[in-house]
Amino acid sequence: MWYLIYNIFFTFGFFLALLCLPLLLCFGPRYRDGLGQRLGFYPVGILPRLPSQRPVWIHAASVGEVRSAEALIGALKSAAAHRRILVSTFTATGHRLAQQMAGVDAVIFFPLDLFWIARRALARFDPSLLVIIETEIWPNFLLHAYRRGIPTLLLSGRLSVKAAARYRLCQSFFRRVLGCFNALGMQSSEDAARIVDLGATEKKVSVVGSLKFASLRHGPLVETMAAALAGKPLLVAGSTHHGEEEQLLEALLLIRAKFPTLALVLAPRHPERFVEVERLLNNSPFNFQRRSQTQAPHWFSKDILLLDSVGELVDFFAAADVAFVGGSLAPVGGHNILEPARFGKPVLFGPHMENFHSLAQDMIRQGAALEVSGAEDLATAVSDLLADPQKSQAMGRRAAKIAAGNYQALGLNLRLAQRYL
Repeated sequence: MWYLIYNIFFTFGFFLALLCLPLLLCFGPRYRDGLGQRLGFYPVGILPRLPSQRPVWIHAASVGEVRSAEALIGALKSAAAHRRILVSTFTATGHRLAQQMAGVDAVIFFPLDLFWIARRALARFDPSLLVIIETEIWPNFLLHAYRRGIPTLLLSGRLSVKAAARYRLCQSFFRRVLGCFNALGMQSSEDAARIVDLGATEKKVSVVGSLKFASLRHGPLVETMAAALAGKPLLVAGSTHHGEEEQLLEALLLIRAKFPTLALVLAPRHPERFVEVERLLNNSPFNFQRRSQTQAPHWFSKDILLLDSVGELVDFFAAADVAFVGGSLAPVGGHNILEPARFGKPVLFGPHMENFHSLAQDMIRQGAALEVSGAEDLATAVSDLLADPQKSQAMGRRAAKIAAGNYQALGLNLRLAQRYL
């Protein structure tokens, strides 16, 4: 009954969207890229990349999930070089990143969750194992995988308080959907408790940590940045959202009263906002430049570097003196605070850390991070850390220690996957 209701509403929404399709296509590549694949039509060249055996299908919705999957893909390939890996994504940026990743044999856009499209996609690729990174619950896709006898795992699973509340509105339905999973590996005990409360079978649920912790590493850009900074202090604000950039600019103005050479790297979370943030910077009192238009030796020759690239934020975190993690001053739920912590950086974030609540509170308690409430609070925290290098270094060491405790996440996720291969 619930699946019938879901399919009626989803199908109605699909045909309604078709009427608006010409208008949506005018909005640019974000809506055009992969449209045929989302409808279950795949290029003929994809199947020859997956010869002779059923692939492992890993779904990683966007850039963050794709990065999280990288270490798992490498480990699966190391264990069996002949194993074929198919990666699906929702976003075009995630798709491009997955295409560049070692160990990936083919990349597709994830099909729309209409029953005939999901069935067609699964029949086309016939995976030996389906792995979903973080929390992607698509009822028709999961049901058809279950009916085909495809082992289906949720790895590095995360379920925020807000998401759990939404799913709970149709709890009896999602109890059935969660039953399609063979195993659910969650990031924390809180995530595990929420998904059991939602209806998952307790014996299928385990805590395996976050794959993001296993995938963090910096590249060769760090040495380049050290030379380009030439002793300037650096604040890196990563994964920022609408409304946060204004507060960061206000904070920068205050900090520069004491530290006039401070450089700011501003990295919006979503590439489609690069132009919007550029307009904001044009109207600010600061000089700025875009990463894509600037050679490395000159990255910090102006007040602000707008990081309009994908996949380089971790390098800038590694070079920072202080790191701010966005999605936390705006009511978004926060982003991965262990990215800068891994490199021994003092970490700042706002009050909206619902997605990483347990970790954020643990880092605050252990003196590895600070919560700030707005521009003035952020300016005070950054200024205090820059003025007291010993305090900053001690905070960074505590942050790195907490991050190091999560290194076992790859092994736990990998062992869970290997049970079903």
